[in-house]
Amino acid sequence: MAHSISEFGTVDFQDADRASGRIFAEWLRRCGVERKTILTELSEFGESIGEIGEKSFKQWTSDGESARRVSGATPELRGDRLIALVRWFIHEHSHRSRPVMTTAELRQLMALYQDLPVKNRLQFRRLLHDLELQSGEREANFSFANDWKSRLADWPVFCFVLDRYWTIRASTCYEMALAGYSEEDMQHWSWWHRLTASRGGKPKFSPGSPRYSLRGPYAEVYYRQQIERFRAATDSLANNGDPRYYALLELLDSTTRFHEMWALSHEATLNYTQSIGVPVPFFRQDGTLLWMLEVSTMIPSTPDYTLIVWVPLNEDAAEYQGVIRRKADQSGLFSRKAFFIEEFAQNFTAEQRFALGVE
Repeated sequence: MAHSISEFGTVDFQDADRASGRIFAEWLRRCGVERKTILTELSEFGESIGEIGEKSFKQWTSDGESARRVSGATPELRGDRLIALVRWFIHEHSHRSRPVMTTAELRQLMALYQDLPVKNRLQFRRLLHDLELQSGEREANFSFANDWKSRLADWPVFCFVLDRYWTIRASTCYEMALAGYSEEDMQHWSWWHRLTASRGGKPKFSPGSPRYSLRGPYAEVYYRQQIERFRAATDSLANNGDPRYYALLELLDSTTRFHEMWALSHEATLNYTQSIGVPVPFFRQDGTLLWMLEVSTMIPSTPDYTLIVWVPLNEDAAEYQGVIRRKADQSGLFSRKAFFIEEFAQNFTAEQRFALGVE
């Protein structure tokens, strides 16, 4: 049953109120501390959480129809009060022999307060991180980052992975949403190489390709420079007569305009080294222009795989990137967070698989 609009301008729902109250009531029961004592200790946080009435505090920490989520006159005050309360329980939990709370309960509580200001959401994540360390669910090292495939699926990053032949090994749904791709595009081999990057089976050099328009008036220069960078990056493969490299060139040469762009790239002087970043425009079909920095880094313990990440170059682009991320999560356009070339190899011929390195 819906409430009226609350003090901070959002609509609360009884089930969320009761779920929040139930979690705090259970923590209160386990720690065995009186509400008045907690209120007194919370007051030591100072003016950031204001004065909290006993009736309101009882509603926040009760399991029943009278339960209410933590409230405040402003979103910021509400968020600060919630964080202060959770921090108090974590402090109690840390020096007791019997647990007061669990990470699962804290995650459930976080899910009930997704409308907090971003600072408070990040504080919530830090508290969860600290509780995971206390419980032994997390270690203070970077072992969690060793499995790049799992991390790619876990982290909401606008990125893709290249091998040294510039074949795309993997991409996140967020990078696909940024560039206007769909899952159907990945059925074509030409989607899986950066120099063709097709949409609807049309390589980006093709007349009328939606990918061509993505770079707006910079398309010709950008694509030619991409080939120049590719040639510089794969120079050793060419000089060593690598069979996969030449099979790939033959495959690329079968696409529209590739031969022309390749010839133009030979007119340039190759002076490319590993770059810390390349500014790239995204003229999206929704009428927006986003300037992104293309940042690359090698992935450890892989056969020379490179992670390419898109970093917004201004505040508006950063904000809109969040909009694109939420739409990718909520629209149902993508069946999962990350896609890998091996999952689509059955759509390619034997020659295409060899050239792309998925034999």
